[in-house]
Amino acid sequence: TAERLRRGGYTRESARFTSRDGVILAADLFLPAGASRASFDDDGDGASGSRVGDGDDAPGPRTIVADPAFRDGAPHAMVTCHAHPKFGGHPDMMHRLCAHVASSGCAVVNLHLRGAGASGGRGSWQGTGGEVDDARAAIDFAIRKLRARTVHLMGYSFGATVLGAAIDHAPQVATYAAIAYPLGTYHAWSKGLFGFGAKLLMRAHCAPLRASATPKLFVVGTRDCFTKASTLERFARGCAGGADANAFVEFEGADHFGFVASPWSGRVCDAVRGFIADARSRSRHPVRDGGAGPVG
Repeated sequence: TAERLRRGGYTRESARFTSRDGVILAADLFLPAGASRASFDDDGDGASGSRVGDGDDAPGPRTIVADPAFRDGAPHAMVTCHAHPKFGGHPDMMHRLCAHVASSGCAVVNLHLRGAGASGGRGSWQGTGGEVDDARAAIDFAIRKLRARTVHLMGYSFGATVLGAAIDHAPQVATYAAIAYPLGTYHAWSKGLFGFGAKLLMRAHCAPLRASATPKLFVVGTRDCFTKASTLERFARGCAGGADANAFVEFEGADHFGFVASPWSGRVCDAVRGFIADARSRSRHPVRDGGAGPVG
C-alpha cells in the first residue's frame, strides 16, 4: 500500500460550502495525481486554488486511476467523516485514509463536521444538531463541484453513523463503508460503560442505514471497546439487501482507535476498494449517473 501511495500520489486543496441551516463548513480535498482542478467557485462556496473550466456541465477532473475499483471511465468521489468531536475526533485523523483512496484514483472530500476543524457552528452529542445535513452538503459538493457521477461514503466511528443517516440523499451514492461503527450494547457486562454509552449516544441514525438498499461494508476489530464484532455482524446482515449486498470484515487484533493509523489504515482501504469493485461487478449499472437506482 505504501508503494501505491508513492507511485500514485495526490494533491491537497481546501474547500468551503454551506450546510442547510447556513453553517459554513470546511473540507479537505484529496485529488488524485494527474487531476486538473475542477471548476470551483471563488465566492467562498468552493475550493481554494485556481479555476479550470466554467459552468456545472464541465467534465470531472482527469485522473490517473491506479485501482480497478475506480477505473470505469466516470468520475468517482468519496466523502469521509471523522470521529466524535466531543471525544477528541478531528478531521485530521482521516488524512491517512484519504491519501490512500486519492492515490488509487478517487477524489476525496474529507468533511469537517460542524464545530470541528475549520467548520463553524456547534456540534451535538447524538449527531442530531445538523450533522446529517453537513454530510448531505458534502455529498452535494462532490456531485456539483467535483462532477462525481459515483459517490462513495466512508465514515469512522461517529462519522460512520452520520454518513449512514445520509446514505440515500442522492442517487449517485453507490457504496457505504463504516469503520468501527459504534453500535454499542445495552448489556453493560458485554462492553462495559463504553458499550452502554455508545448505544445511548449513537443509536439515532441506525434506522435509515438499516433501511437503505445501498451496499454497505462494516469493518471492526476484535478488540473494539464499544461494539462486539458478532453484534455488528448481525446488524450488517439485517440491513436491507442482506448478505448479498452488505459485507462484514473483522480484523484480528485491531481496536476501535487504530484504524486511522498504520498498518490498519492501509488494510482498511484495501478492504474498501475490494468491496467497491465487488459492488460494481454485481451491479447491472456500474456507473451511477443522475437518477440511476442504488447498486446491488
